[in-house]
Amino acid sequence: MAARDSVTSPPAKKNSRDRKNPASDKERTQAYQARMRETHKVLRVYLENEVKNALVGLCQDEGISQSELLERLIREELVRKRNL
Repeated sequence: MAARDSVTSPPAKKNSRDRKNPASDKERTQAYQARMRETHKVLRVYLENEVKNALVGLCQDEGISQSELLERLIREELVRKRNL
């Protein structure tokens, strides 16, 4: 077996977390929500069950999240309206 040297060894991974003082689940959630609020807005809607099931099915077919699908549909509609 050949000895591994610095050329063939994989680079060491950097830890992005503080292992001595890890953030709690609540702190991580709060930090995530704060980052999201900088670029996103919350949208709460009520959909008929049939429409919601269709949305879930479309998302599974496309392999994307519900928010990604809704964003895409809205952007496509904006483009369509501008081209009329």
